[in-house]
Amino acid sequence: MAKDRYTKAVLTVIAAALVVIAVQPWLPGSRLLEIARPESAQAQTTVPKYDLTIPKAWGKFIAFSNNTLLLEASDHAYRVVDVEGKAPEYPRIKALLRFQ
Repeated sequence: MAKDRYTKAVLTVIAAALVVIAVQPWLPGSRLLEIARPESAQAQTTVPKYDLTIPKAWGKFIAFSNNTLLLEASDHAYRVVDVEGKAPEYPRIKALLRFQ
């Protein structure tokens, strides 16, 4: 008995919502529909913490880990570049590796 009443109540709410959706095109200025309508979503972007430019002369990008870049130069030297900071101090070269 209780299940039957619950089912009828849920179906009544669904039917009422469907009627409101169906009537919406014929009542564009209805105040009731404006209250029920959610607000439109606004796109929000975050500003990057750091905005850095790395010279191409430093080399080709190989890897990124722990806020450091690994770059390979044309002479096969590797640069470890720290990128966590603000210009003009950053980016800075933490290590330069050359193999002979």
